[in-house]
Amino acid sequence: MNSENNSNSLFNKLPVSILSKAFVLAQNPQLSLLNKNMHYASQQVDTISKYIVKYTLSNTETSLEYNISTVLENYTRINMNETIGILVFRKIKKIDYEIALEMAIKYKWKNVLNKLLRMYVAIDRNTSTVVYKDTLFMNEGEYLDIDIGNMFSEENEFQRDFTNINISENLYARPVITTHSSLQKLLIKINREFEKDDVEALIDSWDSKIEIPTEFTGSVVTDVKFIDILN
Repeated sequence: MNSENNSNSLFNKLPVSILSKAFVLAQNPQLSLLNKNMHYASQQVDTISKYIVKYTLSNTETSLEYNISTVLENYTRINMNETIGILVFRKIKKIDYEIALEMAIKYKWKNVLNKLLRMYVAIDRNTSTVVYKDTLFMNEGEYLDIDIGNMFSEENEFQRDFTNINISENLYARPVITTHSSLQKLLIKINREFEKDDVEALIDSWDSKIEIPTEFTGSVVTDVKFIDILN
């Protein structure tokens, strides 16, 4: 009995960082009930986000979207915490834009939605190559590793006259949201699920400027907004 008590005493003295790592590696939510210290460690947003990322990347037989949704749907308190969503997106490599967009709308992550709606690529008219990709996330200098491969599918290229925004003689911008499937998904969500905060995020993002570094525009400082796509 003394030996067991000593073990518990030593376990309770472990720092939160170690308890957090143990919880993430174990991938067993019941471990949070082991004792008060483990419960505390398991409730930290950094621990939860790492738990979700490990679960998501470890289950290769199912899709990324399904894996993340499985955890979020089981724990309402978690999916309503935008900070956790931000941390998860930061750690996932090559996250699909449409998956990120759908989750931001579904779980009411207003700040994430605002950033996703502002993302765009700058394309050279002569070579049709992407010269700049703006996937700026929450902090200055922090960019999401967004997969934009489907932006140049045959279907999206067909509608480029309606989705491209003129920047200069040699350059145009294309908002990531204007890919056919992303825009279609957004319009469906606006009709079915958008609330006041979502509409405000949409208006705010489309009224913002497209700021392309002058190294790509020469000495020209552009004064173009996302809303100019309608012109």
